[in-house]
Formats: sequence, structure tokens, C-alpha cells
Amino acid sequence: MLKPTPMMPLSAAEIARHLDGEVRGDPAFVFTGFAPAGSARPGDLTFAENQTYFDRAERSAAAGIMVDGAFKSEKKIVIQVKNARIAFAKILPLFFPEPAIPPGIHPTAAVDPSASIHPSAHVGARCVIGAATLVGPRVVLHPGVVVGDHCEIGEESHIYPNVTLYTRTQ
Repeated sequence: MLKPTPMMPLSAAEIARHLDGEVRGDPAFVFTGFAPAGSARPGDLTFAENQTYFDRAERSAAAGIMVDGAFKSEKKIVIQVKNARIAFAKILPLFFPEPAIPPGIHPTAAVDPSASIHPSAHVGARCVIGAATLVGPRVVLHPGVVVGDHCEIGEESHIYPNVTLYTRTQ
């Protein structure tokens, strides 16, 4: 069983660099989480894409606000970005990284001997892999996946639980 990955603390400078943004305030401040203004805690970063949301973020417990307008704050760190919504989508994986899934083939998986599974791939419990199928590097097949004959699954693909790929799917 995999344990959830804890949030990664990130400095304002690291966040701005990742988003091609600019910090107004302490660039060394380390944010410990990312949350909507309504549930933000001290140390969190939140975002605002208009005046109403900015006002709410200003009143929140968040330590910083990611914005795409000319907003200024006397009490919070502001990270200016081109588009707050896009920045929000880009920043989430930094705070909430996917858990590491170890490579290998689960003992309950049924793999046809003619299938080729890259050593860095993960084949979960009760997966079925058909004949002449190719499973690429860092592929993750979650439990219960069925892959038909002559399929090709490209690198870093994630196939989620109980999905069926029909014969010759690429």
C-alpha cells in the first residue's frame, strides 16, 4: 500500500521561477501549502484572478497570493504571474506530487510470455497483459487493467484501475 505524499514546502522564489513570475515581498519565504482563500492556513499560498478573490485572499490566513493583475498587498507576499488560473494548474503538482510508484510486476498479474515490459514499468495487481504487447518506460498500469494483444503503451503513460485497452491499441 502506498502512503500519500506530503506537501512539498517551496520558497516564493522557487514558485516564481517555475511560473516565470515575479515576487513582491520576501522571495525566501517558504510556503508550506496551497489552498483556496476560504480554507487557507498560515504559511499557505492562495490565488486570485479578480478583485473579489483578491479581497478574500487578503482577509484569509494565507501568507501569499498568486495573481495575474496589478494587485498590491501590504501584508502578504504577492507572486505576479501571466495567468493565475494556468499558474494554479502548474503549481499544484509541485505542492502535491504524485506518489512514487515502484517498478515491477505484481505477482497476481497475468503477463503473456511474448509481451515486452520495460524494467521501469509498474504492472499492478490483477492486470492482464496480452500477447506481443509493448509496455514502455515508466508506464504505470494500476490494478485491474486489461491490455489486449499487440498493444503499445508509450513511456510515462498511466492507465487507471479497471481500464481495458482493446487489441492493437496504441
